[in-house]
Amino acid sequence: MGVMNTSRFVREIAAVAALGGAAACARPALYYPVPLPESVPAGTATSSDAPAGVASASDEYLRTRHIVLPVAGADMSRVEDSYSEPRDGGRMHRAIDILAPRGTPILSADDGKILRMSTNALGGISMYTVDSENRLVYYYAHMDHYNDAMSPGRSIVKGDTLGYVGTTGNAPKDTPHLHFQVMRWPADGKYWNGDPIDPYDALGGVTPGDRAKHANGQPYEY
Repeated sequence: MGVMNTSRFVREIAAVAALGGAAACARPALYYPVPLPESVPAGTATSSDAPAGVASASDEYLRTRHIVLPVAGADMSRVEDSYSEPRDGGRMHRAIDILAPRGTPILSADDGKILRMSTNALGGISMYTVDSENRLVYYYAHMDHYNDAMSPGRSIVKGDTLGYVGTTGNAPKDTPHLHFQVMRWPADGKYWNGDPIDPYDALGGVTPGDRAKHANGQPYEY
């Protein structure tokens, strides 16, 4: 796992306690998802780093989707933007972690359909979905279990319960959370390996400065 940020860790413990969850003893160590390959449509291979124009357009498109916070009852003022945090092996997180009590419903952030439901040593019980325009892939990891009504290929809408928060995979067993990642759909169709996008702002994330102001009684500025 990456080096622990003590002050942030303390805040995350408080966030879980406020929601009724168990206190954490370690920061989640997360990863790039690499499931088993599937057959994909023929196409031109994509770079792991999208050109600036493509990245900007994708960021703007994500904002137009008006995605919803994918954990029921979660508060973005308690969620840190861990997208650029380092991880072991020189990696970066490229996702955000949303802490919540075990069993909290995980909600579909967007309209679209389920691409894949799988279990692996890293992400544990996880799910890939795609938006209704086939431009963005959403990855939900460390579920405790799925909603029994979900299945690959099923159409979903914002707010549908996909599964429940847990600690499967390489998540610390006393730190239930959702690892939520957004990626651009790549030209080669290998959706599990698309270029990542930071979803923090699109979810209404609160900057550290605004969080400090709020602690002093000032309202958030959105």
